Amino acid sequence: MITSVAIIADKYLATGYRLAGVTSFPVETLTEARARLKEIVTNGNHKIIILPEKLAYQLSMEREELSEIGGVKPLYVIVPDFHGSTGERTKEIHQVISKAVGAKLKFEE
Repeated sequence: MITSVAIIADKYLATGYRLAGVTSFPVETLTEARARLKEIVTNGNHKIIILPEKLAYQLSMEREELSEIGGVKPLYVIVPDFHGSTGERTKEIHQVISKAVGAKLKFEE
């Protein structure tokens, strides 16, 4: 059974999303976040995984490796945390689009 949406974040952000009905996985360390992400993706119970921008950047290699695994491929929703946006998501989107069109696009901040 797919339960749709999950968040991996610090306990404060995870609690806020849990109150909104999202399955929450509070983590304290990057190692713990890596393990949770692998568990969630391999179980295939969630279609959408919400990650704070900083954590998503730190887990970018793991997200790419897990996308190679067969089965349900989750959609990652990257959100700012309580410290605001770092700009990493914008850079990641730029890289994905550049790769898709086969040319490096000009990026201005």
